[in-house]
Amino acid sequence: MKLSQRKISCLLILCLSFTCIAWTPWGAIYESARDERSVGQQADDKRISLDIKGKMANKDKGKALQIHSYCFVGHVFLVGAINDKSFRNFAVKTAKSIEGVKKVTTHFVKESDTTQDDLKVAAKVRAALIAEGDLSATQIETETLNGEVVMVGMVRSKADAKLAVKIAKGVEGVRKVTSYLIPPK
Repeated sequence: MKLSQRKISCLLILCLSFTCIAWTPWGAIYESARDERSVGQQADDKRISLDIKGKMANKDKGKALQIHSYCFVGHVFLVGAINDKSFRNFAVKTAKSIEGVKKVTTHFVKESDTTQDDLKVAAKVRAALIAEGDLSATQIETETLNGEVVMVGMVRSKADAKLAVKIAKGVEGVRKVTSYLIPPK
């Protein structure tokens, strides 16, 4: 899917608008209503993610910023670019120690100086996902690490997961796509 520069600019503005709305009560209500999880499960998952993030930050704030923690129905995903193996191990051990965690999946890559390129790719991927009307992109979290797009979240179906991956693969600058998208059982 090839997008013109004007369309990309409009979609990036739209993404920024959605991001701003997400920080309002209306955004939280919309996001909660669109989520495949119950409100109670969403609250549990948020608590788990925040507990992990807090414990990592207490150990080393800088390194904690390199690892993103996501939780969906008790399944924790630790995603980041970090070379420090002992801190990666600490993050996994911490996640496993949190009440309510059923499983921990890690996706760590080596640190590199591709941050600026990764930010551009991430914005293009987010814009492309939002532009796809048949996809509930608000429940898909993405991280771009060294040109690799990592997708985590809840989707409505296996078809939505496949569509999201296809869209991400079609974005210029994407080297690889790894999907941890969870369809209903």
